[in-house]
Amino acid sequence: MDGRILMLDDEIKTISVIGLGYVGTVTSVCFAEMGYKVICVDIDRDKIELINEGKSPIFEPEIPELIKKTLNQNRLVATTDAPRAVTNSEVTFITVGTPIGEGKIDLTAIRNASELVGKGLASKNAYHVVVIKSTVIPGTTERDVIPLIEECSGKSEGVEFGVCVNPEFLREGAAVYDFRNPDRIIIGSRNKRAGDALEHIFRGFNSTIKRTDIRTAEMIKYANNAFLATKVSFINEIANICKEFGVDVNEVAEGIGLDFRISPHFLRAGPGFGGSCFPKDMQALISASKSVGYNPILLTSVLEVNRKQPLKIIELTKELLGNLNEKNIAVLGLSFKPNTDDMREAPSLKIIPALIEEKAKVTVYDPEAINNAKKIFGEKINYASNALDALKEADCLIIVTEWDEFKKLPLTEIKSVMRNPFIVDGRRILNPEVVTRAGFKYKGIGWKD
Repeated sequence: MDGRILMLDDEIKTISVIGLGYVGTVTSVCFAEMGYKVICVDIDRDKIELINEGKSPIFEPEIPELIKKTLNQNRLVATTDAPRAVTNSEVTFITVGTPIGEGKIDLTAIRNASELVGKGLASKNAYHVVVIKSTVIPGTTERDVIPLIEECSGKSEGVEFGVCVNPEFLREGAAVYDFRNPDRIIIGSRNKRAGDALEHIFRGFNSTIKRTDIRTAEMIKYANNAFLATKVSFINEIANICKEFGVDVNEVAEGIGLDFRISPHFLRAGPGFGGSCFPKDMQALISASKSVGYNPILLTSVLEVNRKQPLKIIELTKELLGNLNEKNIAVLGLSFKPNTDDMREAPSLKIIPALIEEKAKVTVYDPEAINNAKKIFGEKINYASNALDALKEADCLIIVTEWDEFKKLPLTEIKSVMRNPFIVDGRRILNPEVVTRAGFKYKGIGWKD
């Protein structure tokens, strides 16, 4: 066995990454950009072919250009052979998905990845570091990941290989920026050798590095997302109350955000949070808490507020139009946030079915998510190639996602093509005074009528 500690530049040359979703793709490409050789792995051959052809398997700013750049520099390669990738690298990041199944976290993918890592380590003599970036409930790495790697490799954690937990905090749509500019790096380990090796990889980042044990690192990720989700549901609850009192929630949010203990971040009222992290992680943490005998009342309430919030859009639309039967509704924005095509748990997935149930005629437009929407809604709705086409003969415009192009809608032009100049601004990206002066009837989340 090679007993050297992985600390020197000439010792960590190759990194393998298992799982090519958002986190895995961004991690692979960004490490390759840093100068490491990266072997990225997935069971999906289509993803592998795309990367090796210089194309991105995800929509994320900067990723396509970085894939081409690092491929041309021979620092990035994709494969389906996980054991071989592990054998030929010094550090392996596991970035597979941990979806919710039957109300609790599904560990199938991370268990499979752990077995593949073990098989790769079985034929390797040098010390290896395994890094869990997948989001897992506290105790998972010690209870599931490490034993599986040990069983499949015939080696002992802490001796021939080490395991760290390094949670990710990447925002879809800004993931490359977040990777390059982390506000903190969490390294959880139960032996110093593995933790030191991982810290060495991140030595060039201008960021605070916090070292913890494995379970604490796992919990930090859930606590982080739970807090941010709580802020979103909190301001949405306040927005709903503000409407009843004739108060503008944006002014309230600005006022409380000036308190350094609160800060203005995540105090934007809207139709609720979505995406691949907040809803899933909240459900997983609630389920895990209940499994050990604790009922997380606050977290459950956060999810309940979020479940109902998209339907506030329908209420506002009815306030303008009354019965929605046969009304033409234009929905701008389908992804859960701008700069991504991701529709997982997006508010649009609740708003559009509710409009259909009201027998409205729905036309949608999104700069990136149209193809995903077609897979979900099929012929139940109409699809436009641009915002202006979506608004032709519309009785009401509903803004669901705050894409930059929607902030600059030409009001005079859209009023001329709409049948009724009604706007429901679910993200409060338009100036209500400007919109009403232009002759529109306006409703917004938390706006004083």
